Amino acid sequence: MTLTEWLVVIVCVGILLGLLIPFIGRHSPHRRNQCSTNLKNLALASILYENARGKLPGYAMDFGTWTVSAKPSDPSDPDADTSTLDSHRKIGTWAVAVLPWLDAQPTFEHWTDDRYPIVLGGSDAMPLSSGEAGNGFTSLAAVNLAVFQCPSNPRSGEVTHGSNSYICNAGMYHRGANGEAAWQILRGGEQITIDFARSMATANGVFNNKVPAIRTDGRPVAVGPDVLLADFTDGQGNTMLVSENLQAMPWHRAGFINAEDLIITDQASEVRYHESSRYTQGMVWHFEDVDVNEATAVDPVHRINGSPLGENLFNLRMNKLNAADVARPSSAHVEGVYAGFADGATRFIRESIDYQVYQALLTPSGNLSDVPRPEFKLSDDF
Repeated sequence: MTLTEWLVVIVCVGILLGLLIPFIGRHSPHRRNQCSTNLKNLALASILYENARGKLPGYAMDFGTWTVSAKPSDPSDPDADTSTLDSHRKIGTWAVAVLPWLDAQPTFEHWTDDRYPIVLGGSDAMPLSSGEAGNGFTSLAAVNLAVFQCPSNPRSGEVTHGSNSYICNAGMYHRGANGEAAWQILRGGEQITIDFARSMATANGVFNNKVPAIRTDGRPVAVGPDVLLADFTDGQGNTMLVSENLQAMPWHRAGFINAEDLIITDQASEVRYHESSRYTQGMVWHFEDVDVNEATAVDPVHRINGSPLGENLFNLRMNKLNAADVARPSSAHVEGVYAGFADGATRFIRESIDYQVYQALLTPSGNLSDVPRPEFKLSDDF
C-alpha cells in the first residue's frame, strides 16, 4: 500500500471511531449503572429529609440571610474582595436541602451558616460563577458534585459551577400569566379554578414552592403545603421523586437568578420570586390528554425526551421562554430515562410511555388530583 492509501485508511478509521464512541457511551452499562445509583441516592436523600423534617423539600427554598454586619472578614474565600460583599438572601433549591444526606455537609453549611455568603467576593483562585450557573455565586456554594452529574450527559463538563443532570417532581404546570392568573378546567360538569396555589396541591405533585417572596407587582407568592410520604395514596413505588434532564440548570440556582437578584437593602421582602424556579430543576405535567375534550392535545415536547420540532435534544438549551416546556425527563440513555421513586427504588422509564401514565407517576394521589383523567389507575408494570 502506498502512503496515500495508508492515510486514507487512517482517516476512515478515525471517522468510524468518532461515530461509534458516542453510541458506545450511551449504551455503556457502567454509565447507566452510575446514573441509576445517583438517582437512588437523591431519592433516598429526599426520603431521609422527610423523615428528619416531617415534610419533603420544595423546588425553591429559603436558607436564610447573610448580612455584612455578621462577619465581613470571613467571605469563605480568604483571597476574596470583601468590599464587593452585600447582604443577601440565600434562595436555593431542593438539591441544597438534601446535601447533608449526600455527604456534602460542608457545602450545605455555606448555605445555612450565617458566617458564609453564597454570592460575590470571588478571587482568581476561586472565580465566581457565570453563564448557565448564574452570575456571581461563590465557588464553595456551587460545587460540582458527582452525585448530580450523569456520566452519559454530554453537557456535564460544560458548566463550571453546580453542574447538574437531575430534576425533582415539581407537579402540575400552571399556565396562568405571571404565575398567578387563574384558568379553568371542567370536571364532572363543574368549572374548577386553577391558580398557582391550586397547582401546588398535595395531590398534584411532590416538591413545591417554599419561598415566602413577592411577585414583580408586589403581591405575595403562595407557599405550597407540606407534603409527607404518608400523602402518597397511590403508593410510594408509583410516585416519582427525581429523574434526569439534559436541559436541567445547575443544582444551586433557583430559576434564572443571579447574585444581584438576591441582594437586599432594608428588608427581606424586597427579594422577588423567580417564576422559572419550578422548571429549572423540576419536571411538571401538563393538563393534556388526547381523549379528554376539555384538555388540549399532548405537545410532543412535553413527553419524555421531547424536543421542539427541528431541534436536536443534545443541543437544546433551557431559557426563560422554553423552561416550562422542557421541564420534563430527558437523558442521553437510549429510549428512555432513569427515575428515583418514593420507595427508594429506581426504574428505567421508556420515552414511549403513555402521557396519562406519566401524569400518574407525578401525582401522589391521582384520584384527588387535577389530571384530565383522575379515575385512571396505574398497573404494577405501568
